[in-house]
Amino acid sequence: MPLDVIFILDKLNENCFEAYIVGGCVRDYLLGNTPNDYDITTSARPDEIKEVFKDFKTILVGEAYGTVAVIINGISYEITTFRIDGKYLNNRKPESVEFSDNLLEDLKRRDFTINAMAMDRNKNLYDPFNGKKDLAEEIIRAVGNPYERLREDAIRILRAIRFSGRFDFYLEEDLHEAISNERELLKNISVERIFDEFKAMITADNPSKYLLLMEETGVLTVLFPELKRTIGFNQHTPFHDKTLFDHLVLTTDFVKGDLALRLAALFHDISKVDTFSIGEDGRGHFYGHEIYGAELSEKILKRYKASNKIIEKVKILISDHMKVHSEMTDKALRRQIKRVGRENVLDLYDLMIADCMATRTDRDASFIIKRKNRVKELLEEKEMKSNKFLEIDGNTIKSLGFQEGKIIGKILKDLEEIVYDDPSKNNKEYLTLYIKENYR
Repeated sequence: MPLDVIFILDKLNENCFEAYIVGGCVRDYLLGNTPNDYDITTSARPDEIKEVFKDFKTILVGEAYGTVAVIINGISYEITTFRIDGKYLNNRKPESVEFSDNLLEDLKRRDFTINAMAMDRNKNLYDPFNGKKDLAEEIIRAVGNPYERLREDAIRILRAIRFSGRFDFYLEEDLHEAISNERELLKNISVERIFDEFKAMITADNPSKYLLLMEETGVLTVLFPELKRTIGFNQHTPFHDKTLFDHLVLTTDFVKGDLALRLAALFHDISKVDTFSIGEDGRGHFYGHEIYGAELSEKILKRYKASNKIIEKVKILISDHMKVHSEMTDKALRRQIKRVGRENVLDLYDLMIADCMATRTDRDASFIIKRKNRVKELLEEKEMKSNKFLEIDGNTIKSLGFQEGKIIGKILKDLEEIVYDDPSKNNKEYLTLYIKENYR
């Protein structure tokens, strides 16, 4: 336990108040992990907390909920009064709270047993709901009636799934049933809160654990009905030995934990359902699915109020993920780098590699890996590093006697093709001479 935390607990105890660390930090400590932060609960009221720490900077984080932040050595520690929650409104938050002198009452209002433990400064554990036992048995169990806990705050549906995936714990049977039956309550939760939970899951190690549990409980249908359509979808192609949903999930596992890249992996083939056809060869075809998929992913992410930066990157990656021909010249690769952006192109190749690996167990992605290595080399070229690709611009062309209009754009486009093919020709003298010799 950090010295600052012990200091806070001692300071409250010296002033005749009970004080404990509580919740996730206790859980992580018992699991042998170093907590990211420490929440402290106390019998002291907010005004009393401020008085105890009058020599330190304090911030009233939520007066109605009894939380005061104390700044010690530049770190903020939240101290919250024992409380009893009133009736919850719209499955989201209590309409009021009542301060309490009883630690047990405070722990009773928490979500899961593994988060409903407290510890004093001498490391004595207070565990009225057997959270330590559930940790040992690797179970996520609700405090009390799981239906009541989920109806109080429906975001607990996603928190249960996140904790299950994070720790590789099982959902206790009654909690699993309650999540499956009450999943529609998520429609009462703000999209921002939902997306915050989903981001934590999709960027974690092995996101498939969370996605498969979401599918198993029906939560996926509520949050992403567009993905629901991919479950059990047979692609009717010898290049895939998995259903579409399983392919998407596996691809997501195979890329690094960058948010945009993981989202692109999850949604990259989402519109295969919309573009499916059977050709004369008896195989499934999905012409244009990458274009439709980019548009559909934008619609989904706008629904969840993702940032424009994330949305744009996801669209770029999905739109270009099929451009993985068996042979590509340096000219084509330079054009691709400029099209998707040097900041995105290596992630695009990571998506392509993962997509290939997730098709069949015997697929060989070595040719894509080799091409990615060539792209890395091309990224070191001067032209690929500069936002100004050509050594001349429209003003230079006009100085040669050309009038404003379509001809300027045509010349610039032609010159770009020349430089894509041979960057050594990207010098003002050569390009100027080329214009004089080839355009009137």
